[in-house]
Amino acid sequence: MTAPRRGWTVFCTEDAAGEIEAMPTPLHDTVVEHFKDLARRGGAAIDGGRPPPGHSMDGDAVAYSATVPGHPVIYEYVVLDDIREFRITTIAWLP
Repeated sequence: MTAPRRGWTVFCTEDAAGEIEAMPTPLHDTVVEHFKDLARRGGAAIDGGRPPPGHSMDGDAVAYSATVPGHPVIYEYVVLDDIREFRITTIAWLP
């Protein structure tokens, strides 16, 4: 018997988490919800053989950049397929 596959997760590096914590509460909450959606939609895309959301930044389909729609937030992330994780490495936003 094999264990069921767990879902995808999002992890923010310390710098990225600090940026989120510096955001006003409404934007903070929107970004957190966006990242939860990234785990669901991005994970489903990869599991289905499609690329995750955003624009590939390398030829290996590992590093991506994306935006939070309707908000002045851009972020970069890497796909860690072996542990089913999206690691947010950089966040930039305009206060």
